[in-house]
Amino acid sequence: MNQSHGHLSVPVTINDVPPCIARLLENEESWDFNIFELEAVTHKKPLVYLGMKIFARFGVCESLNCSEATLRAWFQVIEANYHSSNSYHNSTHAADVLHATAFFLGKDRVKGSLDQLDIVAALIAATVHDVDHPGRTNSFLCNASSELAVLYNDTAVLESHHTALAFQLTAKDSKCNIFKNLNRNHYRTLRQAIIDMVLATEMTKHFEHVNKFVNSIIKPSEESNSNSEGSDCDCTTNLKNFPDNQTLIKRMMIKCADVANPCRPLELCIEWAGRISEEYFAQTDEEKRQGLPVVMPVFDRNTCSIPKSQISFIDYFIMDMFDAWDGKTFHFSQLTN
Repeated sequence: MNQSHGHLSVPVTINDVPPCIARLLENEESWDFNIFELEAVTHKKPLVYLGMKIFARFGVCESLNCSEATLRAWFQVIEANYHSSNSYHNSTHAADVLHATAFFLGKDRVKGSLDQLDIVAALIAATVHDVDHPGRTNSFLCNASSELAVLYNDTAVLESHHTALAFQLTAKDSKCNIFKNLNRNHYRTLRQAIIDMVLATEMTKHFEHVNKFVNSIIKPSEESNSNSEGSDCDCTTNLKNFPDNQTLIKRMMIKCADVANPCRPLELCIEWAGRISEEYFAQTDEEKRQGLPVVMPVFDRNTCSIPKSQISFIDYFIMDMFDAWDGKTFHFSQLTN
């Protein structure tokens, strides 16, 4: 065992895991996996344990030509740079998004549409997509003229920071540099894919991403199926031949994984709703204290109805996006139901 986190040691290898954690991880391929139980038993360090298990399942070390020790060190560094003080944007959220991404990648229709390097990029992007999140929105940072907002010209501030920091942390120490053995071309391809996916989680372009996916993936697929007896295999093979379409699939996948909370079992959904609401309440409190514009007035802790706010979010963002993700190409009806 190596490097203690509180009273819990981090495993040297995937097989060196405390029994209580190993038992929980036996169910990690299920959509109903309870990430909060893992959070509790790992003392708010779920990402390294779930990450090592998922990355092993998808052969990430083999694809990157890196050791398990390097991967473990990388997970530790990334998880340490998530803020456990955030009620929502912490390493448990990152682990949850990684879990959803892995679940989607486990579906033949998705897996068959992507190359192995795409799969690796998606898993890494999910892991790092909110690293060092301050628990405040882009609008808050821009209104407050924060250093990050100034640095990134008020454009995709957090998403740009998450990706830049992730690569900085990875390259800073050879012991955690999971990219060190990649050739230049593979690294550039992987890097671009990771950046593209993390930037896709920025919500101002939400409808643009969904519409592109529908128009480029769903509608042509429906037309093709109505005009021929083409099999699912033909469909995924065609997608694999068009890198732009693969990019749209990867963007849509991480977007769905990022906001999949309402699609989880009800008890998990309710817990996530409470956590994000508390983070937004804290932002509204701070905006009032500092005399900044209140960007989400509905999230006033004295007047907000959390169920109503969630229903509005589901109606506005979730339903159409998951209908499209389900839409005759990927068949995730168990989620949209």
